[in-house]
Amino acid sequence: MPFYFRRWLLKYKIPHVLIWITISFFLAALYYDYNRPLFVQLVPSFVLTALCFPSFYLSGIWLVPGFIYKRKFIQFFLSAIALLLLSSLCDYLITQFIYHLITGIALFPSVPYFLLIFNVIVLVTLISIALGIASKILDNRFEMEKRLHEVEKEKISTELNFLRSQVNPHFLFNVMNTIYFQINKENIQARSSVEKLSEMLRYQLYECTTDKIDIGKELEYIKNYVAMQTLRMEKNTDIKLYIDEKLSGFYLAPLLLLPIIENAFKHISNFKNSQENKIHIKLEHKNDDVFVINVSNTYDKSIKSKHVFQSGGLGMQNLQRRLTLLYPERHEFLIDEQEHLFETILKINYDA
Repeated sequence: MPFYFRRWLLKYKIPHVLIWITISFFLAALYYDYNRPLFVQLVPSFVLTALCFPSFYLSGIWLVPGFIYKRKFIQFFLSAIALLLLSSLCDYLITQFIYHLITGIALFPSVPYFLLIFNVIVLVTLISIALGIASKILDNRFEMEKRLHEVEKEKISTELNFLRSQVNPHFLFNVMNTIYFQINKENIQARSSVEKLSEMLRYQLYECTTDKIDIGKELEYIKNYVAMQTLRMEKNTDIKLYIDEKLSGFYLAPLLLLPIIENAFKHISNFKNSQENKIHIKLEHKNDDVFVINVSNTYDKSIKSKHVFQSGGLGMQNLQRRLTLLYPERHEFLIDEQEHLFETILKINYDA
């Protein structure tokens, strides 16, 4: 804990404090008067610096993500001007009130005095807004480069693991084709199962080699996977797969949804009444380019299995890491545990 606090302090707080102190002395030097006490001149400069905080941080938190990144440049300029004028006016009133308490000088002694001080405050506020915008953009740029580097490392690692495991899928793929032709043509169900399994292997080998894949292909894989898993379940098990007809025309990272569905089949309950065992899978398209997968399954609470984070391979923990790298701040991963029921919801803003 001390290590993380120290790193946070060094990265975010100490540099900011040093910068603001430097700005305060710079402001004091702008209108320094040898004939007046130093304290009387330093107080307004430190107060004015403190009053720059809102414009500095608001410009980074509000203007940059809300307008610049969304290419709303007209709204950005109007909002920046409004922030500049409002902040400058408030800063003038507060600083002059404090100055009035110290020296007894009126808030508006004369028009030239007001214009002089107000112009200085406008300049300082403008600089703070510009620095806030530049600081936010640079910080996001460095963070993006760091994340891209992590994604690239993850991609290389995944590709290496995939290459190491290609021998077995290739072998199984060829065996499946051989078995398919050895099955009697009248045994339609067996031939269909082998065909589905062969199609799943082909998808993993030849389709999942790109960063993103068409959602239609991913859905076909999920259909085949659910069909294959259903074969091993007891008869009358409540398994439902709903796919929204609007799901088309966008791309996702391959095999991103499988761990959630795989986890449900792996840890489904085994009640004596098979109708009480259920897995419901729902894939929908929401507004604003949001894709949602909702998977719920019954489980036996007496086993006390923390199964949500115990799937092997491309499991839930790896899924969360992939989501963080591939869809930073563009996904929502929720898990709800109820009485004998687990529900997993994943929302992704895929930005088609």
